[in-house]
Amino acid sequence: MRVSIIGGTGYIGLVTGIGLAAKGHRVICADIDRLKIENIERGVLPICEEGLDALLQEAKRYGNISFTSSIHSAVIISDIVMIAVGTPEGINGETDMNQLLNALKSVAAAMDHHKTIVIKSTVPVGTNDMAATLIKKHLKSSSITFDMVSNPEFLREGSAVKDFMNPDRIVIGTCCNDAAQTMRELYRCFDCPVIVTEPRSSEMIKYACNSYLAARISFINEIAEICEKVDANIQSVIDGMKSDKRIGGHYLSPGPGFGGPCLHKDIRSLIHFGEQAGADVGMLKAVLERNEKQIESIVQYIGTILKSIKNKKVAVLGLSFKAGTSDTRNSPAITLIRKLVETNCKVSIYDPVICKIEEHLNSSVIMAQSIGEATVNADCIVVMTEWEEFFTMNLDVLYNGMRHAFIVDARNIISPDRALKAGFQYKGIGVQRSGAHLNGDHLMKRII
Repeated sequence: MRVSIIGGTGYIGLVTGIGLAAKGHRVICADIDRLKIENIERGVLPICEEGLDALLQEAKRYGNISFTSSIHSAVIISDIVMIAVGTPEGINGETDMNQLLNALKSVAAAMDHHKTIVIKSTVPVGTNDMAATLIKKHLKSSSITFDMVSNPEFLREGSAVKDFMNPDRIVIGTCCNDAAQTMRELYRCFDCPVIVTEPRSSEMIKYACNSYLAARISFINEIAEICEKVDANIQSVIDGMKSDKRIGGHYLSPGPGFGGPCLHKDIRSLIHFGEQAGADVGMLKAVLERNEKQIESIVQYIGTILKSIKNKKVAVLGLSFKAGTSDTRNSPAITLIRKLVETNCKVSIYDPVICKIEEHLNSSVIMAQSIGEATVNADCIVVMTEWEEFFTMNLDVLYNGMRHAFIVDARNIISPDRALKAGFQYKGIGVQRSGAHLNGDHLMKRII
């Protein structure tokens, strides 16, 4: 089938376009960002995602994919037009629809025959109805017909290629039987359940899924805090929980809180349009409030151990909101760094795939090229991203280069016993406090 992706160089658009092309469809990815288009044509992808480059090369070998900055030409040659533009968070939690509205107007102005228009962007419930009205208003001729479809994505950064090529389910929201059949044909080569429903339920499914996942993360972080207070071990608790088939083990890893471009934004959006509809969204608000406490508790713990954060050096390991991606949007690490900088703390940073930080923080932090460089003369190490490199770092070597031997492991990837053996005081999330008998004075040592 002939498919155009509007917003085709963004995270969702690029993975979707390349994936569909690799499956045999003729795809054209359109985006107004010409620089991204030029870079992709030179083989430079704008995102870090395992397997994506190999999939792109496969699609190119088939001759099934192309890129353009002309939305008009992309729409003209396509039977299916997928819109995958960004829908960022607004000031009050509402969804910023400007990119979507502009894309819909551009698509309508380019149409000269029937199209199936698919919204993949995450949008508030009722958006498909609004989109149909807007497109009708901007068509060149009232005789041109189209069908609207809601087709939410469920891609996780870091495993987006795997998720797209092997989906758990495909959701199709439309009131038109012909459009549903068109979408079934598009996804015919995917072996998974296909859920066909009306657009409003389809739009709601994405918000419900992401809010539930966020709730699990906030829940397990709260349980982890209780574990610390009563001297229980969160990992043992999780082992006991996940053996229950009703619960399972997904999204039950305590840590610095959820981040990234989806969970926080989507739950805020759901709260916003839920309240507007008159719904009680108290539980959703509690999920966000619990999440915001995670970084505060880390900062407070560092201050307690070091007695004062001011003028101390803290080495932050990891910038991305999770391993496997270079995305720092809503990253807990960035939030932590901001709070540390506000307290006049000296911050050094190392991430294996990210070499720069937000421009306004540049003058306040040191970007290191290695773990050793980041931690030398440091008073504290904070592990914020679960990169493989951090699992195996040589604690004995790091110990000899630091002023205070203190580790805050926000991802629970370092064995407390290993840290203690190397001479460190160790603080995990919900982990029994190995080395807690050691205080800051005991850990202060002379640089050798």
